[in-house]
Amino acid sequence: MKTYKHWTTKEDFKLINLRNKGKKYREIADILDRSPLSVEKRYRKIKYLDMYAVSH
Repeated sequence: MKTYKHWTTKEDFKLINLRNKGKKYREIADILDRSPLSVEKRYRKIKYLDMYAVSH
């Protein structure tokens, strides 16, 4: 059983960036060495935070 691994700001930005590029949760999970469920839950939690907003 894996123990909880805290998310870093760097991982958060990478997660947001990969989702914006159209990557699926499973693909991102492989890249970040996390479970797809963990990636999806984290994305849903942080996607609307101002610090991760994409400026155009």
